[in-house]
Order: sequence, then structure tokens, then C-alpha cells
Amino acid sequence: MNIHNEIIKELKNKGAKGNLTAETQFSTIGLDSLDLMDMITVLEDRLSIFVPDDKLLEIKTIKDLENVITELTK
Repeated sequence: MNIHNEIIKELKNKGAKGNLTAETQFSTIGLDSLDLMDMITVLEDRLSIFVPDDKLLEIKTIKDLENVITELTK
């Protein structure tokens, strides 16, 4: 499973448009903290992981979220 593609798919489900790259910041595509948390919850369910609260504070870009998920799926 490609984590990047899963994140992009979920972002598009949330209404994100445009070119979404690893460096894209969630705040620049109109996702507020509630939208981001909702998306993370969906990804947690889909990938059978749990993102701890301290890791949530690190997530600002798509790459940040990819890195956190990669850590948790090792």
C-alpha cells in the first residue's frame, strides 16, 4: 500500500484541489485542525494504526504525515 497515495486520496475526499505534493502544507489547502484530525482518524482505521497525540503536533505537511505513518507501520 502506498501511504502517499492513501493520503492524497483522503485529501481529495475532503475537497482538496490542485497539485498536492509532499511539501504541501495542510493549512494552505484549507484543512483546519478538525479536518486534519478527521482525516487522520480515517487513515488510522484503514491502516490499523494509532497516531499518538504528541505526534499530531509534528504534522504540518503531507510528508510529515507520511513519516509518522511510516514510523507506526514498521
